Amino acid sequence: MPRRGRRAAVILGRPVRVTEGVFQIRAIAARVTALVHGGSVLLVDAGSPGSHLPISWGLRSLGKSVDDVSRVVITHAHPDHCGGLGRLIRGRQVAVAAHRLDADAVEAGSPALGGSGPASAVLRPLLAPMMGGPVQVSERLEDGDLIDFGTGVRVVHVPGHTDGAIALHLPRERIVIVGDALQYKFGIGLGPPARLVTRRPDVAIRSLHKLLDLDFDTICFGHFPPMRGGAREALRALLERNLDRTAGG
Repeated sequence: MPRRGRRAAVILGRPVRVTEGVFQIRAIAARVTALVHGGSVLLVDAGSPGSHLPISWGLRSLGKSVDDVSRVVITHAHPDHCGGLGRLIRGRQVAVAAHRLDADAVEAGSPALGGSGPASAVLRPLLAPMMGGPVQVSERLEDGDLIDFGTGVRVVHVPGHTDGAIALHLPRERIVIVGDALQYKFGIGLGPPARLVTRRPDVAIRSLHKLLDLDFDTICFGHFPPMRGGAREALRALLERNLDRTAGG
């Protein structure tokens, strides 16, 4: 392994086992979820530019390699989730999947911030160089699509953070992978996505109600450790608190 890869591995640590065949790898500025089934790997997100090194090391520690990656599913078109995509798949036959509403942003190498407010105006030129360049999207996903991998991966459209933000439901494992649709901060607990980089915060909250229709007990996030046990109940409590605040004006 190159020296930079070893250094990244030491800093970022070993992959976290969520359950059989599901692991989280600490990439640059994000967590990448690796689904391992037989000789194939599906990655959820690709981290920021430079993430191919810790991802490669993380897969090697699982007895796999980047060459085993058959598909990368992007939860949303922000650079900390797809900026490392181009370098990761370069020279390899890898399917890239994103919701159709974010697919154009991935292909253009432009962050899907949307809106015309001051935050977007400031952030867009800062984040655009971190997108890592355009990447062709071979699978444009829709809400309810079933990705044929392992025991099955269901696409759940949760717009708000971006228009094409998605979560992935693993019914057999009772896991949802939410990207940035939720936060899970130490000492604070479960929370909605960060408002500064969320296109439509109110829509993002409403979208989360869709997850309550699913059977899950664990949530995997894009930037935080997994929430294991009681995750669905915690989400219900978060949404009830939000409704109470809304009702109270």
